[in-house]
Amino acid sequence: MVFGDGRAAQGGIVTIGEILVEIMATEPGLGFRAPIDLVGPFPSGATAIFIDQVGKLGYPCGIVSCVGNDDFATVNVERLRADGVDVSAIEIDPNQVTGSAFVRYRPDGNRDFVYNIRNSACGQTRLTEAGYALLERSAHLHVMGSSLASERIIADTKAAIALIKAKGGTVSFDPNLRKEILGAPGMREALVEMLAACDIFLPSGDELTLLTEAKTDGGAIAEILGMGVSAIVVKRGAGGASYYDGRDTLSVPAFTVTEIDPTGAGDCFGATFITCRLQGRGPIECLRYAAASGALAVTRRGPMEGTATFAELDALIAAQKPGAGGGNILAELAPARAMGRPFGITSVCSAHPLVIEAALIQSAEDGTTALIEATCNQVNQHGGYTGMTPAMFRDYVYGIAAKVGFPIARILLGGDHLGPNPWKSLPAEEAFAEADIMVEAFIRAGFIKIHLDCSMGCAGEPVALADQVTAERAARLALIAERVAAEVGTKPYYIIGTEVPTPGGALEANPETEVTAPEAPLATYAIHTHIFMSNGLGAVLDRVVALVVQPGVEHGNESVSRYDSVAARSLTAALTHLPGLIFEAHATDYQTPKALAELVRDGFPILKVGPSLSFALREAFYGLDAIAAVLKPEPGVEPLASVMERLMLRNPKHWATHYHGDAAALKILRHYSYSDRIRYYWPEPEAVAAVDGLFARLQGVTIPEPLVSQYLPRLYDRVATGVFEATAHRLAIEAVRDALRPYSAACAPR
Repeated sequence: MVFGDGRAAQGGIVTIGEILVEIMATEPGLGFRAPIDLVGPFPSGATAIFIDQVGKLGYPCGIVSCVGNDDFATVNVERLRADGVDVSAIEIDPNQVTGSAFVRYRPDGNRDFVYNIRNSACGQTRLTEAGYALLERSAHLHVMGSSLASERIIADTKAAIALIKAKGGTVSFDPNLRKEILGAPGMREALVEMLAACDIFLPSGDELTLLTEAKTDGGAIAEILGMGVSAIVVKRGAGGASYYDGRDTLSVPAFTVTEIDPTGAGDCFGATFITCRLQGRGPIECLRYAAASGALAVTRRGPMEGTATFAELDALIAAQKPGAGGGNILAELAPARAMGRPFGITSVCSAHPLVIEAALIQSAEDGTTALIEATCNQVNQHGGYTGMTPAMFRDYVYGIAAKVGFPIARILLGGDHLGPNPWKSLPAEEAFAEADIMVEAFIRAGFIKIHLDCSMGCAGEPVALADQVTAERAARLALIAERVAAEVGTKPYYIIGTEVPTPGGALEANPETEVTAPEAPLATYAIHTHIFMSNGLGAVLDRVVALVVQPGVEHGNESVSRYDSVAARSLTAALTHLPGLIFEAHATDYQTPKALAELVRDGFPILKVGPSLSFALREAFYGLDAIAAVLKPEPGVEPLASVMERLMLRNPKHWATHYHGDAAALKILRHYSYSDRIRYYWPEPEAVAAVDGLFARLQGVTIPEPLVSQYLPRLYDRVATGVFEATAHRLAIEAVRDALRPYSAACAPR
């Protein structure tokens, strides 16, 4: 007899194994040798928890198992069915009782179990006709080592693997070993066979080396991948999780949660990783969702009570995951580096809608936070050069996110160079009256990353100020930020420093890039600590995450200063005296992929980028304009470059002090400089109209490959091989993403 709803798990996930109930002691102690209070029954069983989590995520799935004809069976089957699991292959054996496990925590946090599995209904699990039918409807089999309780189940699992593999499906394997079952006859041999047959191996901790000749993690990874296993995902509980596939080694830290009951956390982790992978998500996104799933599972009493929907996982991720909104990622950068597992975050400093769209699409693919920053000149209470207040900019970014389907919870907004800079021609008190208002506006709008930049002099003051003055002024702004944050319920994270570059880029054609002396950040932090403490801001120091320094990277108009890790070694060594802190480098544009990765490794994990993104977009615009002139010639349509030239000559304030030379040299710089001062003119109504007109001319047009080769050659190979369609919009987005991809690679956890 089987449960007969028969809902299809076409192309879905199937597992074979135990269904049981769990009954838990309410108080810690040693075993069950005296009467104690118990709670339950809770639906349980490693395979049942696993498949319930898959069902909760909305992925087609089913389970092959056996239960008795009793209430314990009903508790489980009704839960599985309600959560979207195909229960048609669960057999009822009226001569057996449903399996059970009694669980009690010891005072040290470990657990004692009393199982009835092998001699219960789930010990009779077999492949029935309904089980074979479920396998036929499925594309992935998950094997749990704890389910291999008899020779018959081992044989049936092998048959299921063969069936899934024969039709091109995949297999995952979680050893899930417990001391109570490890010594069962034939268990080790069966586990080795399952390992050799799987595509994804999901061990916990020391299970990594349990089935290999190698006894070190590195040796075991090499040995297992050498068997033909495609990927290894190691679960380390509070130590996070890691992914290995022979090419990439990726890690994510664990979430910080209050543990109530750890049973089922690993099953939820594995189910979520496999589901996300089968959905086509990248390994980092899979790891992060899986880590969130495992973390959420331990916060609820009862093994299956911790299964979660994507909405619940997104909520946890939004609060604290690496790569999610809420700001916590900023606090995780320094600890991750200290543990030898550095990762970074790309800070996109641009207001152009296509740059922001490209950044959100890239973050969606990577499964990371999109950190979008606005400078004080770009966005402020008076509108800045974009015409947007902080609240308007927030809504503008959120609107783009809605358009591309990117979760707002995974957007982190940053305010850059917040201080007197837009008003530095005024006396200091007048300039700071404006800065006070600006900081309040940024905090009220929900900006979390706050760079306090009070390093420049105002009217009648030196260009660069003493550290003491800078720190006092930073404390003034921090007091306002904290007051407003308390009102709106946020906790900003702060970037401070006195060696701060000019907002908008260097003024010199070929700027000097002397690396900051190592004693400078130590002195900066010391004086800020003293001043903040004196102003009652001691608690805020826990949310000061980075100091701005110069690691030797900058771009001028026609040259780029590349990062030299050796030259910056004494500066980066200073971080050993600044525990919990990192450095922030501005202007990492145009750096090589190797240099970006070294910056993250060396202690500069916030990679700020802006001009190189809008530079790539301008290249795409000009290429598309040339293509439109070939495909859609229209008399009287002014070339885009001509429109931009007119706008820049009419209003030279954004470039005149940056560019030098004769008329011919200035014209080249206005359009093609690495400093990309043309970016200030794209919001002009005439420029917006010209770009809109260009895209309207190419609307619905698939651009011929030879024209892509001629005018946008870096995109040609992917168009020619069908990676994406050559539409104007897609080509522009991909041009920006090409500038972002080295940052994505550099920031990935190692």
